Order: sequence, then C-alpha cells, then structure tokens
Amino acid sequence: MELATISQTEEILDLYKTVIDAVNKSNVRLGWNIESYPNRDFIESSIINHELFVVMVDGKVVASAVLNNKMNDEYNEIPWEITDKPCTIHALATCPEFRGGSVSDAFLNDIEEYAKTKGYKSIHLDVIDTNTPAYHMYIRNGYKEVSRIQMYYEVVGTRLFWMMEKVLR
Repeated sequence: MELATISQTEEILDLYKTVIDAVNKSNVRLGWNIESYPNRDFIESSIINHELFVVMVDGKVVASAVLNNKMNDEYNEIPWEITDKPCTIHALATCPEFRGGSVSDAFLNDIEEYAKTKGYKSIHLDVIDTNTPAYHMYIRNGYKEVSRIQMYYEVVGTRLFWMMEKVLR
C-alpha cells in the first residue's frame, strides 16, 4: 500500500470505472457513478489531502481506498466499542480480477497497520446492504457488524447500511 500521487489520477479513475461497470452487472448495485462518486474531484482532493491509498501489482493500480476520520452524522448514533479517534475507510475498491482474495486481505491489513501508526484506535466503515461480498470480506478480516441503519448519501439516496468496526490492538 502506498499514498496515491496526482499523476495516478487517471489510472485510479479507470479502476473505479472498471469496478462500477462490474458491480452494475451483478447483484451488488452500489449506486456509485463516476460522474458523482467516486469522481475526479473526490479522487484529486483525497490525493492532495494525503488520504488516498493504492495497491500496485506489476506497476498497475489494482485497489484504492480513502482513509480519514470524516464520517456522516449518523455515525455518531452508532454504539461503537471505540469512539475515540476512529479511522474511516471510504470508497474501497479492488480490480475485479483481484477481488475476493489475498490483495483485498493484504490491503486491509496494511490499512490497519497504517491506522495504528497514526494513533487511530479503531476503524469504522459502512457497507451498503447489497454489497455482501464486501461485508463477508470485512467479517473474514475481523471486523464486526455493530449496527444496521438507514443512511443517506447523495449518490445512492437513503439505503440500508451495515456499520462495521475493527478495534485496533
């Protein structure tokens, strides 16, 4: 895992386009749209703020995620085990040919190690209810479902989300 650079913007956009195309042909239906989220502005601002991380395989971006402590207001209503200084994962995506295996698991492990070095005590995230592959990936990697809530995001509207947490030890 490494911090993304502005020169990788097009490649990261291409990764998200590929992921969006793949999930829109499946039952997952994230509701993501490259014109609204995760779009160029989101990617570029995340890179500038040193929040966007990528995984490279053979010189190609194969996974991406934004890490910060920004979250929807609804996160404040969740009975998290750890509420002090959580890291939040946004827009985690893995290239379809690398999904469901060691790349995603290694990426999560790297994210957790990075979060610890930055003093985060836990990782919080939400998973849209149709994204059962992501839900199972997080469970497999030690994340716990804390709650299920209706939450609004502009790109998907009000939908049901699993609220997930991993306490960092």
